[in-house]
Amino acid sequence: MSLFWAIHHDTIGGTYALGEAQDARRTAQEARSKTNELEVRCDKALLVCEALWTILRDKLGVAEQELVDRVNEIDLSDGKLDGKVRRPPAECPKCKRKIAPRFMKCVYCGQVMDGSPFAAR
Repeated sequence: MSLFWAIHHDTIGGTYALGEAQDARRTAQEARSKTNELEVRCDKALLVCEALWTILRDKLGVAEQELVDRVNEIDLSDGKLDGKVRRPPAECPKCKRKIAPRFMKCVYCGQVMDGSPFAAR
């Protein structure tokens, strides 16, 4: 009897493990695909930034140190020189509650938020 139980258990367990492995493989493939998409988008953004920088340099004579100083100034706007832009919470003009800058509408009252086009959303 224990032999039949062991065979039955191994079959069910093996089927379950196979399903779990397939789910894990699918999840890994999705993550890899999203990572590749983000790399492509990042490469395009870097290309655009470099193009804009060369226009500013060539057409307006902006010095590279001025660009570096401005990047550092913006980076320090949250109090940390860490290579990241952090926006503080915004106040909803209608209900006066604090809203994360990534939201385009107040999550409490639905008011459309005005903001910088560079705010993380």
